[in-house]
Amino acid sequence: MGNKLKKVLYHLKRGELLYVLATRNLLRNHNRDLVNTAKSVGKRFTNHSLESKVNANTVIGDDVSFNGMAIRGKGEVTIGSHFHCGSGCTIITSNHDYDGGEVLPYSRKNQVLKKVTIGDNVWFGSNVTVLGNSSIGEGAIIQACALVIGDIPPCAIAGGIPAKVFKYRDVEHYEALKKEGKFFTLGKAEEAED
Repeated sequence: MGNKLKKVLYHLKRGELLYVLATRNLLRNHNRDLVNTAKSVGKRFTNHSLESKVNANTVIGDDVSFNGMAIRGKGEVTIGSHFHCGSGCTIITSNHDYDGGEVLPYSRKNQVLKKVTIGDNVWFGSNVTVLGNSSIGEGAIIQACALVIGDIPPCAIAGGIPAKVFKYRDVEHYEALKKEGKFFTLGKAEEAED
């Protein structure tokens, strides 16, 4: 390999390294902003996307992992411990007031705030949307691209638009793992592979 090519490859690799370092720094600052914006954040919160957003009424449990979660609006959101989500997920916590507004089609001044509650050990696939006044029970799994409107029971597996329960987890197995304290945590990924 010629010296010119080696020099070009060196600078290319160096540029990629600088890009990776800059991205990590941006993500670190973004994560600090998320933690400072939320009402409270539990231990070992991780976020892997600059797309993630929370509001000031968001409560996040321990060992929560976002890969792209946008919480929109000012309504209350409670996310339990050991929650994981894929990319492109959205929780919508407010709506425009279309009944009591001063103009049509809706009021620009008034918003109707809605609460969302997500239990412990819940897993969202990518591109899940949850509308306000929804509750997702402990251990539920929400299929990619689902639209959650209302309540999903504990340990249910739901998908579609609107999301409907089509199966349940093996509750006995779920409860045994829970009792033994076997939770997937990013710091303990090796244990999950054993």
